[in-house]
Amino acid sequence: MIKWLTRVDYMKNAKYWLYFSIVLSVVSLVAIFALGLNKGIDFAGGLHLDVQYGSVVTQNQVSDAVQKSIGEAAQVQQTETKGGNQSAFLVTVPELNAEKKDAMLKELGTIGTDFKVIGEENVSGSVSNELTRNAAIAIIVAALLQIIYIWIRFQFKFGITAVLALVHDVVITLGLMAIFRIEINAPFVAAILTVLGYSMNDTVVVIDRIRENLPTRGKHETVEALATRSIRDVITRSLYTGVSVQIMLLALMILGGDTIRDFVTTMFIGITLGTYSSIFIASALWVYWTNYEEKHAKSSGKQKGKLKPSKA
Repeated sequence: MIKWLTRVDYMKNAKYWLYFSIVLSVVSLVAIFALGLNKGIDFAGGLHLDVQYGSVVTQNQVSDAVQKSIGEAAQVQQTETKGGNQSAFLVTVPELNAEKKDAMLKELGTIGTDFKVIGEENVSGSVSNELTRNAAIAIIVAALLQIIYIWIRFQFKFGITAVLALVHDVVITLGLMAIFRIEINAPFVAAILTVLGYSMNDTVVVIDRIRENLPTRGKHETVEALATRSIRDVITRSLYTGVSVQIMLLALMILGGDTIRDFVTTMFIGITLGTYSSIFIASALWVYWTNYEEKHAKSSGKQKGKLKPSKA
């Protein structure tokens, strides 16, 4: 398997990788605007309730009680209690009118003894809009800082291609979340920033090897061949790292429970795309950009040669 990976001509079909990613990106954008993102309370506004029981109550009982009373699903997270025979939960629901709120509290009171609300917090739409804006700013600033770093450390061209690969990862991740109705909440921002960091780290490994191999480029070696040679040097490292992370995330998706499933799913999708884009997309974009520059330089040289006056 490893020997096969080091013999693949990765850039032979570079245009098809790009076409595939363009199609996925377009489908993702259509899904985002047509279906909309499944915004959680952190982005859409709603109500946080900290509730406590004097008896043992399960997370499923609380979820079912909320669903039965208001007809909508809730985020329910079990929290720690001082006594062994007590239960406490953080319940998150969309904004409710007074009637629905009373119905929900009444239903929650029927599933256990000594029910009481020990904390309540409303998240308004304006706060949610501010969080959305801050999340977008955080992602944009992270991308710009990475462009600047790679520009200084490598080349501006490497920085642009790397960030385009990151944009590709974020757009397709959001598209898949829209299609599968995965909830967008505050941990989503942490997941996306983690994915950006992982993807950029993986991409830097590839572009650093391309930079190291540039001085050893043969006279007749094409840009595609140089990029393929560089990818072959690091492909096993990239795949080993990616697969190791994905195994851990799969375990968390299966065994981690509902509380972290959306966060882990976002990480799983994003890191899969990050591994793919660092090998195929960032490298392919650099190949096409470099080919364009070299062809332009050659054509400019030929035009200058034609304009030279004859010595006769």
